[in-house]
Amino acid sequence: MLTVDPATMELEEIPLPRAEARPRRLARTSDGAIWYVDYAGGYLGRYDPASGNVQEWPVPGGEGARPYGMAVDDRDRLWFVETGPDPNRLVGFDPKTAEFFSITEIPSGGGAVRHMFFHAPTRTLWFGTDANTIARARLPE
Repeated sequence: MLTVDPATMELEEIPLPRAEARPRRLARTSDGAIWYVDYAGGYLGRYDPASGNVQEWPVPGGEGARPYGMAVDDRDRLWFVETGPDPNRLVGFDPKTAEFFSITEIPSGGGAVRHMFFHAPTRTLWFGTDANTIARARLPE
């Protein structure tokens, strides 16, 4: 990963625990942590800018999960899509408990989900798929 100082435009690389990691979409929770999914290894990772610590969790789909699109909801829970399984799966993770709490297959299969957006007023996740579909996932109250 990488940060940019907006005043000086100086770049700082942040090493991840595994050299073969291929981080995809980043998300930020209210505590300032930066989250990423590792497409190559099947991990969800958390970088703490204050301490510099990086922590990772293997995703439910394992090494072949190919996690890609990710978003954070209004409860600081992370949602990402495992693009490796067929059909793709929407996965929820709660940082407060450090547990995966939801796994839902995407009916169209998905192909791949690259970007996700959380819409707070309606508590929905929106994303497009490589199957030429747009999806809406209503999150529980």
